[in-house]
Amino acid sequence: MRARLLSLYLARAILLGIGLACLLLTGIHLLIDVIREARSLTGGYGPLQMLWFLLQTTPRRLYDIFPFAALIGTLLGLGSLAAGNELVAIRAAGFDRSQVAWRVVMTVGLCVTLMLLTAEWLIPDLEARARAERQQARTGQLHLGGGGHFWLRDGQSILRLGEAVWTDREEVGFTNVLVYELGSGMRPEKIMTAAHAAHDGGQWTLHDVRWRRVADGQGGQAASHDLESGLTPGLFQAAISRPRLMSLTDLYRLRAYLERSGLDTGPYEQAFWSRVLFPINVLAMVMVALPFVFRHSRTGGHGAGLFIGVALGLLFFVVSRLTAGLAMVLPVPIWLSSLLPALLIVGVSLVFLRRL
Repeated sequence: MRARLLSLYLARAILLGIGLACLLLTGIHLLIDVIREARSLTGGYGPLQMLWFLLQTTPRRLYDIFPFAALIGTLLGLGSLAAGNELVAIRAAGFDRSQVAWRVVMTVGLCVTLMLLTAEWLIPDLEARARAERQQARTGQLHLGGGGHFWLRDGQSILRLGEAVWTDREEVGFTNVLVYELGSGMRPEKIMTAAHAAHDGGQWTLHDVRWRRVADGQGGQAASHDLESGLTPGLFQAAISRPRLMSLTDLYRLRAYLERSGLDTGPYEQAFWSRVLFPINVLAMVMVALPFVFRHSRTGGHGAGLFIGVALGLLFFVVSRLTAGLAMVLPVPIWLSSLLPALLIVGVSLVFLRRL
């Protein structure tokens, strides 16, 4: 019973610290985005539309800052216990450092699970709708329809774009494309479908095309077809979420599609393993700081422990990002190169905890 109460008390302190850190970091992130969005207000995209866009994209901000919030929140929670000598009392009650560390990891793991569910089921739809509505308000040329399809007006053509596929050159293509070529009176004269399409800034290039004329029903097919365009790629690129914001299911499916089509899978491979390894990286950031919290809780340098813990966590974050960026050129699988920094830092943290 006593162990359960102490575990709940410790978890409460950690959760309170993480909650405060999330509020602070999300607030700062939101303030920066308010300043950025305010610069692009137009007649159709006013303050109310901007606030609605920022509200819909807040879960994504929370996901982005959560590793830092977990690190800072854990240090704040343990630091507050250490400052009041409560951490010493918990250890005197029978919890050694490894038991405290395990309960910290379990508490943070609960928060990570919640963030993963949010990233899988909430963030992708909110991001897609928010970006499409913002672009529609700004230009009036893009609309998000049912099934997640984008509709574009491009001169005398109306395009329905399927799933977006990003390349490593920050260019985007689309699968499952439907094109209506309009004639006089805005009536469709020709209907085309394409397996995938790309925009190079001046025209659309459609691949594996099938077409049919509305008037006589005659049709045909072609390996490729060019379609003149008056749009700039930025119109739809700004409305489409990057791979890192997609759900695991969509990432896996698009990665398989690119492999079958002989296209580059790099961005989706990295995003997939980044999502899968997200819990391990967050817990590694927390683990790296624990030895310094315990050491300074004994000497009284709580501020120093907080500073060192945050600095090491940030260092690990930078190293993991650099490793992920080099994953495409390293002679090892992406998942292994992304996992190695976390395994290394967790191993070092466990050694320091045992030595303490």
